[in-house]
Amino acid sequence: MTARKSYSSKRAKQRTGGRRSALTAIGIAAGGLILVGVLLLAVTRTTAGSIVPARVGSTLSDFTLTDLFGKQVRLSDYAGRPVLVNAWATWCPPCRAEMPALHDFYQAHQAEGFTLLAVNAGESQSQVQSFIQQMGFTFPVLLDPNTSLLDALGIHSYPTSILVGRDGTIKTIHVGMLTVDQLQTEIAPLLSQ
Repeated sequence: MTARKSYSSKRAKQRTGGRRSALTAIGIAAGGLILVGVLLLAVTRTTAGSIVPARVGSTLSDFTLTDLFGKQVRLSDYAGRPVLVNAWATWCPPCRAEMPALHDFYQAHQAEGFTLLAVNAGESQSQVQSFIQQMGFTFPVLLDPNTSLLDALGIHSYPTSILVGRDGTIKTIHVGMLTVDQLQTEIAPLLSQ
């Protein structure tokens, strides 16, 4: 009977040890996931923390986003040039409607140093790239996958366009679709400032 008891006791210890090992592994994995989440939140807060809401007359916070080709693009790369930052999404009918006019305006004023940075709000690279290629647009398109930049800038309606003058200050913030007439009467005169 003692040999049988000893065998049962060994089996029970093995099962308990196996359960402990499994629980330990689960605990370590969960702890690792929590740590990764905390680090990602800290990085997001740090990045978003350096961005301030856009206000006419102030300087637009410098930012870095990835373009459709995986290249990092900074707003400061365009220092001394007029830049129209356009927040948009493929699911937004007014965004889609204004894009041909924006593209034509971009093409017409590139020689003056003007650039358009089309910042996509939260969509995948493949979805955005497919839309841009289908439409034949050539302006730079940047990805804000979780809209952290746009949120930090105070942009919550699409489309929204921010014109940054040559001096780096925000000349105008336009919420809603820009028409050809508005681009000519409201934006074009500000390109030289």
